[in-house]
Amino acid sequence: MSAIVDTLVAQARGLPEQDKLALLDALFALVSPTEPAVEQAWIAECEQRAAAIDRGEMALIAADEVMLKYRQ
Repeated sequence: MSAIVDTLVAQARGLPEQDKLALLDALFALVSPTEPAVEQAWIAECEQRAAAIDRGEMALIAADEVMLKYRQ
């Protein structure tokens, strides 16, 4: 990493958790911008999936199980 990146990372380590998350969101948006329509579609999809989970219509799979499956 460059010196400036090292400095920024060191500063980020000292931030409260909420600020770290906000910084992560901002940095991700810099490298992976999305169109508003795509973002809205993804939000709607997430809400539909969450509702299906709440209704018991969608089974949850532990992340470690998923990772194990795809590492094989």
